[in-house]
Amino acid sequence: MLKKLLLIFIILSASGISFSQSSRWSSISSSYSKGPVSPEYQYNYTIDIGESGSGKLYYTKSSVINEFDFNVSKKCLKKINKALTKSKVFILRPDEIASENATVGGPERSITITKWQSPDLDARPEVIIVPSQVKELYSSSINNLFKTIENSVPADVWKKAKGE
Repeated sequence: MLKKLLLIFIILSASGISFSQSSRWSSISSSYSKGPVSPEYQYNYTIDIGESGSGKLYYTKSSVINEFDFNVSKKCLKKINKALTKSKVFILRPDEIASENATVGGPERSITITKWQSPDLDARPEVIIVPSQVKELYSSSINNLFKTIENSVPADVWKKAKGE
């Protein structure tokens, strides 16, 4: 009987490891909106990054959308992966991260992560939506994730987008 229980425990432990949360992603989309301000000061942008490092910045100002292609270095991809791990977005559910205290007005950010899945699977990949307002416990690591993604866009691309 003890051997059977031990065998069951080993099998369950091994299956738990194989079904553990994966931190591999296929795409990340990070968005920022300035919030309710006068039209001349209103802007927003979305940064899309693929697992291979291909990136695109969509920058909108005065209702004009401009697109900029860029490449994310392997070093930056490692930083993004590290920030993702520290943020715990692959471990916690979005409702565990979300703040109950909603603020009105001001800038707003969001991140959408599409997890990698084998092309052999006939299903939609899992999508994680990071809430724009998070609990204080997670705010530092989530803000770091936003900054890491923003910093992956080369400075010259930001200058072009801002019209500098």
